[in-house]
Formats: sequence, C-alpha cells, structure tokens
Amino acid sequence: MWRLVLLIVSVHSFDHRDCNSLHGSDDRMCSYMRTFNKQYTPQEFALRKENVLKRAHHAKKTDAKTSFGLTVVSDRAFQKNKYLATPRPFAIGQTKKLLNMYQLPDTLDLRDKMQPVKDQGDCGSCYTFSAVSVLEYHAGASISEQKIMDCSSSANGPSYGCNGGWPENIFEYARDSTVVLEKDQPYQQQNLPCNQTCEGSVIRVKRYGSVDQEKDKDSETRIPYILNTHGPVSVAIDVGTTELLMSYEDGVFPGVACGTEPDHAVTIVGYTPDYWIVRNSWSQDWGDDGYFYLERDVNACGVASYISYISQIQ
Repeated sequence: MWRLVLLIVSVHSFDHRDCNSLHGSDDRMCSYMRTFNKQYTPQEFALRKENVLKRAHHAKKTDAKTSFGLTVVSDRAFQKNKYLATPRPFAIGQTKKLLNMYQLPDTLDLRDKMQPVKDQGDCGSCYTFSAVSVLEYHAGASISEQKIMDCSSSANGPSYGCNGGWPENIFEYARDSTVVLEKDQPYQQQNLPCNQTCEGSVIRVKRYGSVDQEKDKDSETRIPYILNTHGPVSVAIDVGTTELLMSYEDGVFPGVACGTEPDHAVTIVGYTPDYWIVRNSWSQDWGDDGYFYLERDVNACGVASYISYISQIQ
C-alpha cells in the first residue's frame, strides 16, 4: 500500500487526501490544504509546507482590532518588489493642492466602481496590478495585466516583469501604447514576449502624477483629496519586514505591525476617519473579498512613501 500511495503522488497533483495518507488527517498542512482546497506537485509540497508552518504563529498576533491566521496565500513565498525601495528612474510632478482648499467627505468607498480583485500569483507583478486597478476604474473594464507587464518591461527597465517595477511606468505605458482587455490576453503569472496587438486601446492616459514623501512631508494627507478628485491611488507599502499582512483575516491592520521600507504595491480606494480601504492583488479569497483596512495618518507600512494616480484620460 505504501508503494501504491507514493506512485499516485508522483503522477498526480498532491491534494489533502494524499497528505492525509502520508501524514495523518490532523497534520496542520493537511488541514490547510483541505480548508483552502490546495493541490501541489510532490516537488513543491515541502516548500509550501515550510511557508505555512512559518506563518502559523501569526494567529497569536490577533487582538481586539485585527484578526490573523492561515490564509489562502500563507503557502506562498512573499514576492518582494525590490525596486520600490530604490530611487525611481525619473521624476514626476508633485500635486500642490492643499486639503483646506477642498471640502472632503468624512468617508469614501469606491469599491463598487472597481473590477473584481485579481490574483498576481507567484509573480512579483504587484506594481502592474496596482496600476491596472487604477486604469480599470477609469476605463470601466477589466484590463490585461499580462500585456502591460510584458510590453513595459526589459532587462534594463523601466519595469522588470515578475521581478518588479514602478506603477508610474505602467501609467506612462498606458499613455503611449495599447491597453487591451483581460479576455484578449489573460494573465499567465510569468514573463512572456511582448505581444503588440494592433487593436485599439481601451483607455489612453493623458496625464498622471505622484506625491513623494521625500519631497512632501504631508504626502499622506494628500490621499483623500486625490481620491475625491481623481479616483483610486497606487501606493507602496512594506510587507516583507514581518510578512504579517499575508496572514490578515479582518480588522484594521496596525502601522506597528510592519516596517516602512516599501516592497509591495497596492491601491487605496477609500477611507474612513480611522483607516484606508486598500485593494490587494492576492485574490478575492484573501482579506475582505481581496481588500484590507490599513491604519490611517500614521504612515502605516510606509504607505506615504510613493503615491501615484491618473489625473486625466483622453
């Protein structure tokens, strides 16, 4: 029987039933696979299990405001975008509008105007998903991340495919090149040759801008103004210092739970007096249908470091 089990595992995907056969139904990894309906090849099982066990202790961080536990992404290695922590290759104009010049509502939530949350998978393409979320808001349609990622990247930048990049470069691409629908070039979680279709672009950016904390110490206070006048904003946050965000279940994620060195791009789509409403790219099965709530006005996770947005479309 033992030989038979090994033969099955080596040929087919490894699921929770195979895990139970080898490790027992009470094994933490087997339980995780069953809960999230996970399947692995025998070759990747050990690495996925290592990731899950590494994050199992995050549940102990749960408090009155935030819940943590094993999530649909607990088996992944964090895909660090190393370029977000380095100077950008070009300067973009700053917004100089002051909040006291505009009467802001106390709350804003643009989620009902967004496309469904997507999943970047095992690819460091968060900067593409963050920027595309903004593009989709303005276009009112689901846009192909794969096309943009492939055609805006190169060995020398400005974007580096699954290895990272800057959301602003995606906006620049959408200003100068063709943007197609998701259904025309579905996401593949890998770097592919650029497929320059001749179809018309579903959106064309005319202007985009950014706010840089290094040049504007009040950068976080600019976010509500931009949200109310220009729509969602792309921001960079720190996930890799503690990786605790990967174990987020619900509640307000506190600023003290992470560092301030940006390595992951997300999109702010709203706010309350206490927190930002943030769209991630780890699937609708993570967080609150793919969103989470980040403590506001404390530069939580370095959220004020780089802020970019679309100011006008053609």
